Amino acid sequence: MTRRILSYFVGRTIERMRFPHQEEGGKAISDRVLALFRSGAMLGLRGETMEACRHESQKLPWNVRAFFNEGHAMGCAGLQACSLIRRNPEANAPKDYEIMRYVGYGFWNGVGAKFHVPGLPENGSYWNDVQSFSKYRLLMANGYGFSLVLFHGNFTDKIKNIVMNETDERRREAVLHGIGRVLWFLYLYNYASLKDVLDEHRKIAGPLAIGLGLAIAFTQVATPENILRSLEKFPDEHRVHLIRGAGIALQVHAQNDPECKKNVEQLIHGELCDWYEGAWSASRDAGEGKEWYSKYHELTKRFSISTVAKDFSHV
Repeated sequence: MTRRILSYFVGRTIERMRFPHQEEGGKAISDRVLALFRSGAMLGLRGETMEACRHESQKLPWNVRAFFNEGHAMGCAGLQACSLIRRNPEANAPKDYEIMRYVGYGFWNGVGAKFHVPGLPENGSYWNDVQSFSKYRLLMANGYGFSLVLFHGNFTDKIKNIVMNETDERRREAVLHGIGRVLWFLYLYNYASLKDVLDEHRKIAGPLAIGLGLAIAFTQVATPENILRSLEKFPDEHRVHLIRGAGIALQVHAQNDPECKKNVEQLIHGELCDWYEGAWSASRDAGEGKEWYSKYHELTKRFSISTVAKDFSHV
């Protein structure tokens, strides 16, 4: 019964999402992403395993598998959060799509905050047997930020107050990264509105732009020239952070599975290679402990500052 109710609720909610502030071409991207996310979520809410998810996602084009896997993780989180006996969905999970899963778990928590349903804990004994949790735990806050704004349809004053009152600075920054990601979906190709949002939030524009840059590159990874064209639309003060996000997106895609890595490395050239390699370097240098997320994002400054002044007019 729980599975059927959750599946109906989540499926209908995603199907009914609309983004009226997108420009031409945006709907095609967001519709595809949401459809794949929804399919993955339905699989997770039915209780299908990680192996079943991997099997299904391998049938998809490499550049969109991440959305299916993230959706599956969100569905798994929802099913466990609303069950009498909770089992940790990450226990014994594979390394492939590890980052996407943690974001997906956090996505469910944003659903819970909006619709007053149980969420997964972001700390505590629930995660004792999961070795990767200490490293990737703040990815849940990132997913939470994305989901919270997505289901409200706007970065409202109420959400801003919730975020800015977060006492854990590291968690607050992770939530803002997630909110930056969702801005791309709310305003796809509407660069004027995106610049306005960043300009209106100068105190937090850095982490918002990192998330925005990540989403810009993540959704256009199969067409690297479009990533550069998109970043060209923004002034240097924002581009330095957008570049950081773009490098992270390329690295995460490559980390998802071997075919993704092969394709990313075959497609990117020039400055995109620098950002990609810089993000890998940042990830390695950040270590393995609970400070990984914050250190990783701090270390991405190394490749962004050195490239932001370059001329993008060749694209």
